[in-house]
Amino acid sequence: MAGTVVIGCADQTLAYDLRSQLAEVSDVEVLAVVESTAELARVVVERDPNLVLLHDQLGPEPTHQVVRDLSLRRPASVTLIVSGDVDPETLAAATDAGARGLLTYPLSFAEVQQRITNAIDWSLRLQSLLIEQNAGEGGHRALVLAIAGTKGGVGATTLATHLAWDVRRELPSHRVLLIDLDLEKGDVSSFIEARHRTSIADLAKVSDDLSFRTVADAIYEHESGLHLLLPPEDVREVEHVTPRAIRQIVGLVRQQYDLIVIDVGARVTPLQAAVVEIADEVVAVATPDLVSVRALRRNVATWETLSVRKPEGTFVVLNRHNRADEIQPDTLARLSPSPLLEERLPDLGRKVERAVNSRSPEYVTDVAWWQVVRALGRRLGVARVTTPDGTPDPASRTGRRRSGRDDGSASLEFVGVMPWLVIMGAALVQMVVVALTLVWTGYAASSAARETALQATSYEVRKAAEDAMPSAMHGGLEVSRDATGRRVTVSTHVPILAPGLASSPWKITMSREVVLEP
Repeated sequence: MAGTVVIGCADQTLAYDLRSQLAEVSDVEVLAVVESTAELARVVVERDPNLVLLHDQLGPEPTHQVVRDLSLRRPASVTLIVSGDVDPETLAAATDAGARGLLTYPLSFAEVQQRITNAIDWSLRLQSLLIEQNAGEGGHRALVLAIAGTKGGVGATTLATHLAWDVRRELPSHRVLLIDLDLEKGDVSSFIEARHRTSIADLAKVSDDLSFRTVADAIYEHESGLHLLLPPEDVREVEHVTPRAIRQIVGLVRQQYDLIVIDVGARVTPLQAAVVEIADEVVAVATPDLVSVRALRRNVATWETLSVRKPEGTFVVLNRHNRADEIQPDTLARLSPSPLLEERLPDLGRKVERAVNSRSPEYVTDVAWWQVVRALGRRLGVARVTTPDGTPDPASRTGRRRSGRDDGSASLEFVGVMPWLVIMGAALVQMVVVALTLVWTGYAASSAARETALQATSYEVRKAAEDAMPSAMHGGLEVSRDATGRRVTVSTHVPILAPGLASSPWKITMSREVVLEP
């Protein structure tokens, strides 16, 4: 099995040298060469290589931080540091963060071959162990769902709390964790009563030395069985919750739960962007008003600019839908940069008032509301759906899976686009035929000029021109000489799509000088 490598190096000379050395190592494929730490993280997450070669001068993030982030997000990917100046402190920090070794330059082929081969073998073994472990645990790995508001007050916290509550109520054996990352204005504890002493800030302070016991002590277990990780009461503690810390916290807790729902608030911050990047599914909650739509477009564009989430990787949910709204779902679907889900949350109005006052979602008695919330959970894959024989339905585990009706729509769309694809393909082929006709006509003119210089007959001159062109184009070939006999002109019709099918009315004419011997 061939090993895969991603190179992170801003020095083009060194990157070329690394690629040349790797080309000599058998069964190694270089997937990409990147020039920044942000691009490196994105490529490693998308391509999942066996080996990452990280130049210690790659920026802007420090080497040890990049190594730690990659180790958390892709534990089976081995990282080797490439450095020309072996600084013991830098090497120690990178090793502590998870780097497996060092390559020094000028590069030695023997050293590169040995270290690359050993690193890839180690990665493949670790990968197989992780696969076996996941298989033994039933593939246990929590689905992380990030729910963002387009602006304040659109109902993102309501959806996050009610969705987590409903999954726990429907599947009591499911371990569900609800994280409130709207650190300054978080309202999860206003929807679900929780008397917590520790917060996510306490975990962030010790994020470099996290353990399952430390996380368990900070999580509040509600009487419903729902687990909560809440923001600190003192706003001054918020500064401890950094993007790196939240990546480490989520990386650890996703091994302990079946579902993690994260309320990331409405404001785009580095912390929110970090969660949006590592989440399996991202939902943006919008309301039927232009302010919310504009905010939706702005937030999605910002995520794309930061390279943390593409527009098509975000789902949009319409909340407070009413038939009397000026902006209806079809209008929102056209204005939204991301796909709009069919599930639309109705406007509860005062029906949710008792639940909010009591700090318990169970007091929402509107059946239609819970039906939509559960259908939304099905679409996003947050809960298992069983088939008639009682086995889990694999289609329910991914929000990217579409219904048969959507597949049919995609087929119809493809049929509609097909004629345009055919036209574009034909145009490209015709452009190639025109270029070839131009070349063939030039060859024919040159051949005819050489024969004329040898005092050949008109028949022999034409025969020389014909031999330089495909036989299917001989019928439209015209060869002529001027009165002085010092110039030969060849003309031919441009074929349509291919020689022999049909001829177009357009002609290509080429002339050549006849060089006479003295």
